[in-house]
Amino acid sequence: MASSTKHTGAQLLARSLKQQGVTVVFGIVGIPVVEVAEAIQAEGIRFVGFRNEQSCAYAASVWGYLTQTPGVCLVVSGPGVVHALAGVVNSQVNAWPLVLVGGACETALEGAGAFQESLQVEMCRPYAKYSARPPSIAQIPATVERAFTHAVAGRPGASYVDLPADYIQGSFSDAAGGGEVEELRRFTRVAAQANPADVRRAAGILANASSPLVIVGKGAAYARAETEIRT
Repeated sequence: MASSTKHTGAQLLARSLKQQGVTVVFGIVGIPVVEVAEAIQAEGIRFVGFRNEQSCAYAASVWGYLTQTPGVCLVVSGPGVVHALAGVVNSQVNAWPLVLVGGACETALEGAGAFQESLQVEMCRPYAKYSARPPSIAQIPATVERAFTHAVAGRPGASYVDLPADYIQGSFSDAAGGGEVEELRRFTRVAAQANPADVRRAAGILANASSPLVIVGKGAAYARAETEIRT
């Protein structure tokens, strides 16, 4: 009989973050994400603790801007996610890649006034490129990969991953899933590209202008186009 390995949801999340190349997580430890913070550190990922979710989310979003890879912010349920929304909106508006991970109440207690119960996926959706809860513990890695891909694809922005307490503390067996937990690929940046004909037309207009004005945005910064702009 083939042996099986059990993974908690917290361990799956931590391993998924490491697969995506995460080296540091900004966060606030509390119910129900204590085990997540422990698992993250067990994977060798640095955890930077904060006392306020807003500043924590801002720090993660700035990390995303400076490194051009998604900054990761971990917060508790309810008010924790509400306070972190400032960083989500900031990242979305400024095109800074961010992945917010929020704890949530147990799925069996939803609608019963559970501790810090809130409609967090729905709350984040208007302000993020991607906002979702994994369908099951086994699907945590796939959801994390999608969150990272959305955060960097085209115009960078924010993603939100919702983790209920029973997912975090629950376990998933390789045997129950019909095999080992899938090793997912690391996110890749997919650049947004304009129509080449439009680019040539714009270049022609600028070349023939007597007093051209060029407004350069973050796309040029991400592309490291300093030399091309100057010349």
